[in-house]
Amino acid sequence: MNVTFDFAGNNFVVIGASSGMGKQTTLELVESGANVLAIARNVERLDELKKNNPAKIFTASLDVMNATADDWADVLDDFKTAYGKIDGGVYSAGIWGLTPLNGFDAELAHKIFDTSFWGMVNFIQMATKKKFSNPKSSFVLMSSISGDYPSKSLFAYSSAKAAVQAAMKSFSKEIIKNGHRINSVAPAIVATEMTDSGMQTAVAGEEMISRHLLGLGTAADITGMILFLLSNRAVWITGQNFFVDGGYISGSYV
Repeated sequence: MNVTFDFAGNNFVVIGASSGMGKQTTLELVESGANVLAIARNVERLDELKKNNPAKIFTASLDVMNATADDWADVLDDFKTAYGKIDGGVYSAGIWGLTPLNGFDAELAHKIFDTSFWGMVNFIQMATKKKFSNPKSSFVLMSSISGDYPSKSLFAYSSAKAAVQAAMKSFSKEIIKNGHRINSVAPAIVATEMTDSGMQTAVAGEEMISRHLLGLGTAADITGMILFLLSNRAVWITGQNFFVDGGYISGSYV
């Protein structure tokens, strides 16, 4: 049995759209009929992404670590002029790196937190305004299983993802005044460009990888949950974090 979504006539924003889960989410939303504002730093990758469907993919280059409120307003306003107000968004921007307590790079640790957390906060603050979003819009944030089950030498990444979950639950109580919903998705190890950089091998040994009862995931294994949470089949869900972990939690306690 295949599950498909119909987002025809809907508009969404995807942050971190040039690679990994952000790219996969963008492509699946477009395939489902949505118009997507795809935001990332890398202009070349955004141009390649746009080639998949130039009519439905609207791109904007933005560095979430440095973007001001005016920067967010400008890109959202440009998209609104072209397609209308948004019906929700997905924040998947994130970086990671080893941050052992006795020898971490403070600059890297701050970048990890700024990308996953503060960039997300600034986006949600602007995107949920009546000026840019339709009532009852849905927003999905990318957390990680590390937010609940931190690994050694990943305190910055784990802390950032835990903060994402806490903020999401707090935001859900504020944005409901406009009927908006917000949830987060927490994957285990997923094969993306970020995890294929060699960091995965350093952090996740064979034993940890074997705990994924269904094997390591791909971006497409996560996007089904994301699209579901964006859809009208999830209208009674907000303020929740969802593990999509390939059985990792269960496998860790066999």
